[in-house]
Amino acid sequence: MFDFNRFKELVTGGLLRAEPTWAAYHAENRPWQFTAANLTVPLIVAAMLVAGLLAMLTGGSVRFPSFGVWLLMLILSFVQFAIAVGIFTYMAGTMGGTRDYNRGVAAMSLAAIPGQVGSALGTLPWIGWIVALGLAILSLIYLYRILPLYLDIPDSKRVVHFVVSLLLTAVASIILSSTLGVGAYMATDIEEVGIRDGDDDSESTRGGGLIGEVQRNAAIYDAAMSDRYDPPANGQLKKAQVKEYIRVMTHSKAMQDEYAAKMEALSEEMENKKEASFSDLMKIYRGAGGALTATNASMQIVKTAGGNWAEHVWVEEQLRLAKLQPDANKAAAKNRKLYDEFSEALDPLMPF
Repeated sequence: MFDFNRFKELVTGGLLRAEPTWAAYHAENRPWQFTAANLTVPLIVAAMLVAGLLAMLTGGSVRFPSFGVWLLMLILSFVQFAIAVGIFTYMAGTMGGTRDYNRGVAAMSLAAIPGQVGSALGTLPWIGWIVALGLAILSLIYLYRILPLYLDIPDSKRVVHFVVSLLLTAVASIILSSTLGVGAYMATDIEEVGIRDGDDDSESTRGGGLIGEVQRNAAIYDAAMSDRYDPPANGQLKKAQVKEYIRVMTHSKAMQDEYAAKMEALSEEMENKKEASFSDLMKIYRGAGGALTATNASMQIVKTAGGNWAEHVWVEEQLRLAKLQPDANKAAAKNRKLYDEFSEALDPLMPF
């Protein structure tokens, strides 16, 4: 059952006395249902209601959406939160921490308080976006600090856990929004009230930081998936195709190795610090975006150079077949000779 006084106490404490509030709530060890009823759900609902009411009262450029869109956004917020908790909690268990969903809900709900308050005030004219940005960053800092307390994450794994979990959460959120068609509903609603202006696909509409990287990689992925390639009837590779594959994969491996070295250095740097500064958190936040770029390196290299991703995938499959089953057919036998010619370069690069 919802207890308004408890809700007010947690929100006030989460804003003004964060760490004592975390410690006290940690000691209570509440089940996730209690946290959801007395903090998570009312916090998200209140933030969205206040944001809409402030938008209507102040007459700013941001307006309250239709009820249908608002309800869809609310449901999406709940689902996104549940997914985020699941990801952060699961990853904690894989990195030497505790896979405790009750504590995961508590930790992420408490850390989300500044961000949700910022979201509620974000529709204020002139200063709203500044307040929202500042409180969102504060929530990010709080999340980094509270997770080891609630999920027992080892100091040596804090950075890796945070970066990987944040990345997976961002990707899951984008996929979920796209699957449910929230962007289309919101765009239609905005058009109806006359706010939308310009082309959605322009660079100016793209976010920064981690979200910007997710959007950029999503655009590259869409472009790559639209590629088509008609392989030669004889199934034989050309020397130029093998050379291009080596070029792409060499650059891709270099990007991934560089990112791994940066994250290892950042982990070592953070291990020696009891608290993370704003600068530290921004490094970690940028690192999450870098993880997505490094993971998707080969596709980015192909597409940014104007290449055909479908052809790249076909070449890789023929090289795989030539290496593993050169007697499969005549094409594989001939391609194996080409593979052997470039084996010194190919062997370290092939994903098998």
